[in-house]
Amino acid sequence: AFISYAQAQVDRSVQPKSGPAPEINFGTPKKYQFENGLTLMVVENHKLPQVSISLRIDNPLYVEGEKKGVSGLLSSMMGKGSKNIPKDDFQEEIDFMGARFSLSSSGGYANALKRYFPRVFEMMADASLNPHFLPEEFQKEIDKTLEGLKSNEKDVKSAARRVESLLCYGKNHPFGEYVSKESIMNVSIEDLEQLYQKTFHAQNAYVIIVGDIDFETAKRLTEKYFGNW
Repeated sequence: AFISYAQAQVDRSVQPKSGPAPEINFGTPKKYQFENGLTLMVVENHKLPQVSISLRIDNPLYVEGEKKGVSGLLSSMMGKGSKNIPKDDFQEEIDFMGARFSLSSSGGYANALKRYFPRVFEMMADASLNPHFLPEEFQKEIDKTLEGLKSNEKDVKSAARRVESLLCYGKNHPFGEYVSKESIMNVSIEDLEQLYQKTFHAQNAYVIIVGDIDFETAKRLTEKYFGNW
């Protein structure tokens, strides 16, 4: 009876007043720049025993032209082990630690429990600085890309997006060009290696670490694994 009475008193013609906006505090990162130009940013958060790391490569946009898709292929090849750790062993160890890990042509991300973080950090650095571009893996990525293009041939939305971008930006703008079968077939492993050497530099890289870690430990680990980059 009390609930029925309370519901009867609600004036639904009046919009309820909003509550106070939540306050979000991201924390102020501590920064340090190493001699090789690499910038470290750390935000300590000790609520949970886990740590995440982001690697960001700050490169300007560029036109890929006749080899459009080379950056996408480089991204798909990154993180598949390293010259020191085979792909299967690399993935098996990541899974064993329950970590999340990804790497691309523009950086990467990893998250792990605090006790596993030093090893995950080491593996991220190894995969970033010593990528292994194997011919068989490269051909797999080529085949997957071509299959994706084939499946989109009759997709109206995909075609419309390509035309829209082309009209808005022009074919000589990074946002205007699109991947085709011809451009993918122009890409070789040597192109991936050249693009990697051209874009992966410490001078325009940022390492962002957030979680249950102190600044000095983060600085020491970054110096250990990325100091010689």
